[in-house]
Amino acid sequence: MREKVAEFLKRSGSLTAKGQSRTRLILISLMVLLMLIIMVRFLTGVYAGYQQSLQEEIDARMTRFESMSRLISQGEKYLQEYEVLTNFENHYISSRMIQASTPSLAEAQFQNLINDMAEEAGLNVQSVRVLPRTTQGNITNLKIGINGRGQIESIKNFLKHASGNDRFIFVDQLEIRILNHRERRYFDFNAQLIAWTQT
Repeated sequence: MREKVAEFLKRSGSLTAKGQSRTRLILISLMVLLMLIIMVRFLTGVYAGYQQSLQEEIDARMTRFESMSRLISQGEKYLQEYEVLTNFENHYISSRMIQASTPSLAEAQFQNLINDMAEEAGLNVQSVRVLPRTTQGNITNLKIGINGRGQIESIKNFLKHASGNDRFIFVDQLEIRILNHRERRYFDFNAQLIAWTQT
């Protein structure tokens, strides 16, 4: 009987060892399966995010394409507007600038124009000086300082001629002083005038 019990215990021990290794194998299989499920879910999330970013990029490019298509379809209209504005610039703005081949010649023309306006207004010009010019794009700002003397009516007429001239002439600075407090008939006149020329 002892032998049968010993044999039974031996068999049940080998069965237990086989059961434990089978349990381990099942647990490892389950662990591998869970890891595969987690990896599949992770990769699915990454793919979904990548797909969404691609879709957003496609939508943005489609919007840009539609915008460009509208611009292209209206190209003829924009070309006509550009031609109208160019003609306006050439006929109106350019014609009101002092036309000369160089900025120095434009300054000389500007001085002559100032002298003619002063003479027509009855203003006695004592000095005219060319001030430094500045350039912005293809427009050069010509600046001339004038010192003169005359009656207030002559000064008003000179300023009226400057503002009503066919050319763009702007008064940048203006100073009028009384010569003599007893006689308020004549005044000193200092001004800086600006005109434009194209370079």
